[in-house]
Amino acid sequence: MGKNVLMVCYYYPPLTDVGCKRSVFFSKYFKDNGFSPYVLSVKNPDKSYCSLGNEKPPRDIPVFYSISLFNLSWFIGKLNGAVSRFLRMFGIDLKKNYFYEYLCIPDIFIGWIPQAILRGYRLIKKYDIDLIYVSVTPLSSALVGLCLKKLTGKKMVLDYRDPFGVDLRKYQPTFRQGWFRSRIDKKYADIVLRSCDIFTVTTKETENIYREQFPFLKNKIHTVYNGFDHRLINQLQDEDKFSKFTVIYTGEFYFQVEFEYFFDGLAILKKQGRICANDFQFLYYGGNRERIESALKKYDIEDLAIICARIPYIEVLKQIQRSHLQLLRLIQPMISTKLFEGMSLNTPFLATIPQGEVEEIVREFSPSSCVVTEKSAQKVAEAIVEAMNNYKTGNIRDNHVDEFLANYSRAKGASNMLEHFKGLLSQEN
Repeated sequence: MGKNVLMVCYYYPPLTDVGCKRSVFFSKYFKDNGFSPYVLSVKNPDKSYCSLGNEKPPRDIPVFYSISLFNLSWFIGKLNGAVSRFLRMFGIDLKKNYFYEYLCIPDIFIGWIPQAILRGYRLIKKYDIDLIYVSVTPLSSALVGLCLKKLTGKKMVLDYRDPFGVDLRKYQPTFRQGWFRSRIDKKYADIVLRSCDIFTVTTKETENIYREQFPFLKNKIHTVYNGFDHRLINQLQDEDKFSKFTVIYTGEFYFQVEFEYFFDGLAILKKQGRICANDFQFLYYGGNRERIESALKKYDIEDLAIICARIPYIEVLKQIQRSHLQLLRLIQPMISTKLFEGMSLNTPFLATIPQGEVEEIVREFSPSSCVVTEKSAQKVAEAIVEAMNNYKTGNIRDNHVDEFLANYSRAKGASNMLEHFKGLLSQEN
């Protein structure tokens, strides 16, 4: 007999943020494999922070929406801006948003907590829910799940898409939090993590951080990768590569991670006459285009780049498939969705990444990728030349797509999550 699961997912269509993809796929997979998902999302999302589109939820998934009593992003931003301008008249420069630091606990989405708890409780009773699944972020959702667990006695799975409440200086040396906020966040994390029955994260490196800093999680923390929806491959046709040697980048560029050495590497090759606008292009689809254009201008390589706004996801995949290299960047310990896309579409990487989990995955499954772990423009230039020569001589080897998808498809991740569900529910029998 199938089981009923309440999925608390702030990010769900019509929102279009990347956080929706995991929840949408999971809900469909659970439905197709004997579980009945009931999704609880937000009716009036914070439009100053989230991306609202026209996409509809999957037709066969029941979705219920609760009202956020207030949305703080716009208000907190404006308030901080006004106070900052006032204090600058007296020579005082605010280094951070103290309104967020002291008022938005656990985050700016606290307005949706009260109604989400009430609606969730009614759904649990009405549909005889067996299990609660909570997708985080937002962090407020964890409190919704905790309250529902306390009110109903149901088991709860807490699924973190990004790390929270942990010290990340092991991977991000510049990671800093204020004394007050760091202690509040860690205490909040401690409370919700002790309350959940299963805790899942999206990378092994993240799992290791939590194991080190929250030892009590030892027996209930697991990694469930984001992966790639392999069914999308069937929507793509085999197409020739671009006539120009193309390095592509799509989505968020992660400007908080050092990046200019990539553009400096292109400048080196241009000065050496190894690439020009007739035979090479850097193709970019994403936001913050002004900042990318500024870097291109700084290194005098504007003629080598085509900078475009975001396009529909299936079109993004087509462009990746036609490119010679996909530029891969990341903020450790997270794994960019670009890893799963490029690997599954058989496009090698120019991976300018630190040593660690992602580096090992790229080396294992993509033999023709160029991995640059040093922040060196010269190394980037050498890697591009090597890839161009390999394409010219026919020495490009395919990614190990089938083996990769066997371990890192979205279906594999959803299957792993479903096994955790079954394990929890079997404890009640």
